Amino acid sequence: MFNFRSLVLILFLALFPLQNAFSQAFFFGQNRVQYDTFDWRIIKSEHFDIYYYDSRNYYMAEFTAFSLEAAYRQLQTDFDHELNDRIRVIIYDSHAAFSQTNVVPLPVNAQGIGGVTDLFKNRITMPFMANYSDFRRVLHHELVHAMVNDMYYGGTIQMLVAEGQRIFPLWFEEGLAEYTALGWDTQSDMFIRDAIINDYLAPIQFLSGFFAYRGGQSVWDYIVQEYGREKIPEILQRTRQTRNYQLAMRQSLGLTIPELSERWKDWLRKRYWPEIADRENLKEIAFNATEDRFRGSYNTSPALSPQGDRIAMITNRRGFFDVVVINAITGEKIKTLIRGEENVDFEELNILRPNLSWSPDGRQVVLSSTSRGRNDIAIVDYNTRDVKKIDFPSLSSIGSVSWSPDGEKLAFQGTDGSFVNIYVYNLESGEFLNLTNDVFSDKDPSWSNDSQSVLFASDRGPRVELNRYRENYSVLANPNLNQTDIYKV
Repeated sequence: MFNFRSLVLILFLALFPLQNAFSQAFFFGQNRVQYDTFDWRIIKSEHFDIYYYDSRNYYMAEFTAFSLEAAYRQLQTDFDHELNDRIRVIIYDSHAAFSQTNVVPLPVNAQGIGGVTDLFKNRITMPFMANYSDFRRVLHHELVHAMVNDMYYGGTIQMLVAEGQRIFPLWFEEGLAEYTALGWDTQSDMFIRDAIINDYLAPIQFLSGFFAYRGGQSVWDYIVQEYGREKIPEILQRTRQTRNYQLAMRQSLGLTIPELSERWKDWLRKRYWPEIADRENLKEIAFNATEDRFRGSYNTSPALSPQGDRIAMITNRRGFFDVVVINAITGEKIKTLIRGEENVDFEELNILRPNLSWSPDGRQVVLSSTSRGRNDIAIVDYNTRDVKKIDFPSLSSIGSVSWSPDGEKLAFQGTDGSFVNIYVYNLESGEFLNLTNDVFSDKDPSWSNDSQSVLFASDRGPRVELNRYRENYSVLANPNLNQTDIYKV
């Protein structure tokens, strides 16, 4: 998550006198544009105060409380620590709403931030990103930061200022947060495998950026696999006593950080190098379309045109997230369709989900975006760059969008408060249908070739008995399918 702890330390110790820093940092963010008035409510669990708004978000708040209490029970063991104070948690039902917050200071570009834990009052502030599995993970992740703040800094900024520096480097704390929330997951495994096979994984002491999270998570996985999970509380408690994580590591593991780094990387090589013989080299079967012109930038949501000659994608190559089109054969940039963030019609793009789809004739591109604090669907003409917006005021957020092959309909992921469903919009009639309309979370719709069925991912699982007859549509899904269902429009 966004490393607010480092930002606060820099602001306090480097840029401002202490008193002036507090006033400026505390009030930073109140000039963020706010389109909505939030009627805040609260529910209380044993250790947490959950702030939410709108009655339709009650289930989300309840889920937050249950998830945090479950995470706290695990972290009590992992940290050998109990919270000294209650933790306040502020949740928003969409990233567009979260971007309006003045609870914590956010950078101008906050699109990739999934949660913040601040040291001022040790509060967690988070948006719901239309995925309860990810929401639970981020809640757990942020709770780790709140536990660290409570355990080492007394839950306030004053102790950190007295310390003069943060006790933990980024890889240590962020890696621990990811590991305790996820264990070792397939996505992290993919990143670390590629880094170790292609020899670009940095030593532990130099892990930074994205690899502070994934690399740090891998370091903790190594420690648990080789020394046992009981080493987590031992290291944390020794650090609490010595205020020196390197000394604590050496006392607990008998290794310096460089020595630990070498053993960790050797362990990874033994795990992944045998796979080289079993896997095709990506360079032999594909080419990197963004390597030359988009190196070092975040490139996501690729969508191949119906003719197969162009790729629309989202990139931050110029420092802002844009929608650009590149040549599918050479990777050469053809044009910029949308200049995002600095454009009031595209304040945010949905960068974390596949979110671009071409019309069947290749003349238009559709995507979800944020404008004036609300999510909407934008249809962009490829030649003229003219934009048509479609608003859905009843929805909190809109995710990935898919254009039907017959050109008549759009299927998209939408959130109505706490509930995530697949919706279908008829471009000619304006008919708006909640296709799934249930408590399960559904995402990433894709059309069948005849434009009669929608395939999507879901958390409903294989054992759920789906209704065979509903108004306007019927289920075509195989009851044995796992995580995937098909609905006929």
